[in-house]
Amino acid sequence: MKSAFRQTYRQVLRWGNPTVEASLNENTKKVIQDYTGIPALEVTLPTFLPGEKEVKVEKEINLLPSYVKTFTEIVGAENIGTSDFERAQHSAGKNYGELVSLRKGIVHYPPDIIVSPNDHQQLEKIIQKCQEWKLTVIPHGLRSSMSKNIGFNNGGIAIDINKHLNKVVSIDEESLTVTAQAGISGPELENYLNKRGYTCGHFPQSFEFSTLGGWVSSNGVGLGSTGYGTIKDIVLGLKVVTPTGTYSNEIYPKTSQGYDVMSLFIGAEGTLGVISEVTISIRKYEQKHSKSTSIIFKNFEDGCLAMRNCIQGGFGKPHFFRLSDSEETEIDFRINGYNGSFSDRAIKTLGYKTNERCIMHVSVDGDEDYTSFVINKIKSVSAQSGGRNLGNKFAKKWLETRFSSAYMRDPLMDLGLITDILETSVTWKDLGQLWKSVKTYIKAKPNTICMANISHVYENGVNLYFSVITPTDKVSPREDYEHFHKGFIGTILKNKGALSHHYGIGRALAPWLKNKIGDQSYHLMESIKKEIDPNNIMNPGSLFIQ
Repeated sequence: MKSAFRQTYRQVLRWGNPTVEASLNENTKKVIQDYTGIPALEVTLPTFLPGEKEVKVEKEINLLPSYVKTFTEIVGAENIGTSDFERAQHSAGKNYGELVSLRKGIVHYPPDIIVSPNDHQQLEKIIQKCQEWKLTVIPHGLRSSMSKNIGFNNGGIAIDINKHLNKVVSIDEESLTVTAQAGISGPELENYLNKRGYTCGHFPQSFEFSTLGGWVSSNGVGLGSTGYGTIKDIVLGLKVVTPTGTYSNEIYPKTSQGYDVMSLFIGAEGTLGVISEVTISIRKYEQKHSKSTSIIFKNFEDGCLAMRNCIQGGFGKPHFFRLSDSEETEIDFRINGYNGSFSDRAIKTLGYKTNERCIMHVSVDGDEDYTSFVINKIKSVSAQSGGRNLGNKFAKKWLETRFSSAYMRDPLMDLGLITDILETSVTWKDLGQLWKSVKTYIKAKPNTICMANISHVYENGVNLYFSVITPTDKVSPREDYEHFHKGFIGTILKNKGALSHHYGIGRALAPWLKNKIGDQSYHLMESIKKEIDPNNIMNPGSLFIQ
């Protein structure tokens, strides 16, 4: 079937809504120009590697016609994708290196065909045949992964769970659970729940273009995790089709029944099976009771101390809790036109200086008495560390735009800029040193923006999130990125950070995994993989080096 849009590489690599061509506002252009040294940002400048050529996949379909015929009989001809555009779509996620290749018109690792099962039973038949024929299988949701979780080195089957397996199965309002098919998107699930007075509580930045199954497979964490928990905290049940059979479990709040087998599939990144159904806990939700505010601090250290005292204070947790470092704060202020305003000048006279001050955003959901109590306690505790309350203007703005910033990646890459993102889990004790060391490494690269923030907060530590924008070597952009990225990861690990807090490992971080978790743990993972997937057909190369 022909796409309604031009079938170009740009349509494959573009973030989000395919009808939206993102652009930079004038304030953002000025920030990029000042920080990166790009001499001019007029829209008339040629786009760097625009990716406007029509998609052409050089690797031919290498499946026996009898195999294609069998899959067609299982799902129907309308659910078999074989076009160059469809194969390119299912060849990559949203890792920077993958995007550079697509911009250059290169499709490295396409599937042979895309198969879209209509139901769980069809999915079982597909996996059985792939096991019998030893065909590579990679489950696909909306392909927003940043960790190179997709790639068919030798061809294989892409299983699209989003096309049909995208419905709510049931809701239990007495027990506060919902069961849905794994291909349902974030907005579809949340809209269903909101209409009934509930929320899923899971809001990754990819929320609009990711699926419930993808959240589980990557062991994802949403922006509201401080209050709602991670996906691992809210998953109660799974149904997973593997090469050796289907695994599922009964729903209980908690159990002690031997090994927690179902947890193996949370964070497995498609290497053990295909998730077809998920049951999660849900929360009651009335938006009118939510409270939010922003608090400014004189430096990052003061903000971190306030944040730690709040989360360890025992008085309740905010749901969205974020602290930007000074560079991110200043860029945010400049882009939103705050710098130079009357309020800005007033704040500066009180000692909150440019390039030192840091802003915290807070939002609390729940019962009206609870939200009022917690937000007021956070204001009070923050004041003890020099925090000054700015009201809810900035927090509301951030909440309104929390999913849209990802759209900026395309126009930034158009300018020949590397846009890299890494995140890491770190204890409070090691937070300061890790932040300073990573910033030092990144800023050593000339004309580089490095924005950092704490985006997920726990009693024992935080997730520290780094966003980098820096000019690329236009002759060898991918090689330039990979060299820089390698040093980025090495600096995080050297300073006691985790390989990942919520993006997962994929192929991007697989080379570091064994050394990070140790031989025994890695060998145990390999043994589990071999037991459940003896022919290594499930997403080979992700997590484990091939």
